Amino acid sequence: AAAVVVVTLDGTRWQDVFAADPPMPTLRRWMTTDGVAVGAPGHGQLWASGPNYVSLPGYTEIFTGRPSACPSNDCAPIAERTLVDEVLDSGENAAVVTSWERIAHAATDDPARVLLSCGRHETGQTQGLDAKLLAADRDAGPWPGSDDYRPDALTAEVALRLVEQKQPRFMFVGLGDTDEHAHHGDRAAYLAAMRSADRFLADLEERVVPGTVVFVTADHGRSATFRDHGAAWPESGRVWLVARGDSVPARGMIDTGVLHLADIAPTVRCLLGMPRDESEGAGEPISAICTPD
Repeated sequence: AAAVVVVTLDGTRWQDVFAADPPMPTLRRWMTTDGVAVGAPGHGQLWASGPNYVSLPGYTEIFTGRPSACPSNDCAPIAERTLVDEVLDSGENAAVVTSWERIAHAATDDPARVLLSCGRHETGQTQGLDAKLLAADRDAGPWPGSDDYRPDALTAEVALRLVEQKQPRFMFVGLGDTDEHAHHGDRAAYLAAMRSADRFLADLEERVVPGTVVFVTADHGRSATFRDHGAAWPESGRVWLVARGDSVPARGMIDTGVLHLADIAPTVRCLLGMPRDESEGAGEPISAICTPD
């Protein structure tokens, strides 16, 4: 693949992604006619490894390709190399743009060398990012989040500008308004955030270089009662994945058995022609998306 982009929609339920009348038409097209979907009802399952189904462990699992030892959202910044670090070590460029500021703790063990914009204040190297956009972000409020959270509309703008200007070999975009609205118990706003995320995917599709593979997934799901997630709600560990790109066979909803978020990074490495992680506990490439040589 020319490049890989991973987009996460924080806490977005598989039940809503695969609904009969989904709020995400672009994603629907990707999962039915343009690419593949993992975790659709009756077609196998995709899970966060847990055991505590909250965000930072989920993101750490995505970035490392291994179940995370981090049990909460309060873990210290990661001290092991991640997929982002491996891409940089190979001489290619990588970028991480997220709404939730704490994703910076999972993305890299060396923030100073990564194009990193997590939350409304810079968290890493931002040379080449749009200074006016970042200044506007700093002045914005965090709603629907709190603390240094950056609303998805602003995150999407920074990410799209970065794609146009830098075309990173690997890029991670973390959108979070879905999870924030769900925690407020506001299902209508949650669905509106899904629709906004879908418009971002459509814009992204227009801007990436031909051949780019785009993954869309979530760090965790939700409780049966919608508002919550975590160890007390084991059903909230179930997630989903959609992938599209020239090198991804357009097979729709594929039967996969049980997979985990730890299988995403090995699949990205496979697409980018990078060495496999042979360590114990590491995930495996998803064969329907990429088969190692």
